[in-house]
Amino acid sequence: MSNTTQKTPPNHMREILSQMVLSRSLSIAAELGIADLVANQPKSTLQLSQELKVNENALYRLVRVLAAQGIFELDKNKMVSNSEISDFLMEDMEGSQRNFARMMGSPWMWKIFNDLEYSIATGDSASKKAIGYENFFEYFKQESPKDGKIFSQSMSSFSYSFDQPLVNAYDFSTCKQVTDVGGAEGRLLKIIKNQYPSIKPVLFELPHAIEQAKQNDTEGILNYEEGDFFNSIAASDCYLIKYILHNWNDENCIKILQNCRKSIAPNGRVLIMDMLIKEDEPQVFEKSLDMVMLVLLQSKERTKEEFEELLNKAGFKLNAVYPTASPLSIIEGIPI
Repeated sequence: MSNTTQKTPPNHMREILSQMVLSRSLSIAAELGIADLVANQPKSTLQLSQELKVNENALYRLVRVLAAQGIFELDKNKMVSNSEISDFLMEDMEGSQRNFARMMGSPWMWKIFNDLEYSIATGDSASKKAIGYENFFEYFKQESPKDGKIFSQSMSSFSYSFDQPLVNAYDFSTCKQVTDVGGAEGRLLKIIKNQYPSIKPVLFELPHAIEQAKQNDTEGILNYEEGDFFNSIAASDCYLIKYILHNWNDENCIKILQNCRKSIAPNGRVLIMDMLIKEDEPQVFEKSLDMVMLVLLQSKERTKEEFEELLNKAGFKLNAVYPTASPLSIIEGIPI
């Protein structure tokens, strides 16, 4: 029961209300590339301001508020160095979050999120209302290719850090062919192939994505199938659907899964690799990202029960859920 006699707002509420400052500040620090500038040695805020051509006092205050959260280290002489957290704002750091931070604080994102009230009232995406495009990918194409590139890079860097934990969490030894549906450049498949050499790795993607993947597959590890997962999907005994379904509403998710069901081997399995919402746990990051999916795409992060319903409607049975050492779980479905 809430304490109605309390006169002072709790500190935690004030901290939550200030998160917008931290998020935007982090995004600006990532955009400026501060972590890379202090990668080799600490620099003063004066030196950084001169290199970046920004106001020194304002830059100091930006770094100060981030350092209070453990992002960067700032000493009494205003010398800035990286912390264990800000290391991941460096461009070439394995698992870099720089582009994810840039994307989350980008003006187009904030413009859409400013219309969250519309999404709460209607249950719809606010993208068309905010930026004039129902599909923000079309906005990137028509209005801002630069933002589109940052978005693509952010999704890659964000997602790549999950690949090894996903492979570690599942036994692929009985699979003959593993098909990654919408698998971008095929990095997850390459890790699976490295650990399970007998597997045939197949990347199922749109033609332009296949061309990009081939350029990066200099050793010829992957096999390729061009197509659109809303139309049909090439046959396989194991399908990977990594971080795809959270982009789509239930109707479209069922369509993707049904296309897998039509082509899957009798003893096959579909592996949905997505965040799993747990109603009885805080999951601040996962439930915050769920709100992002609502306002951007009218989609969602899902519970185990919601994934089970999708699988059932597409002709699958939820067979098992495998936790991983990443924000994603593996939801295994088998044909019925």
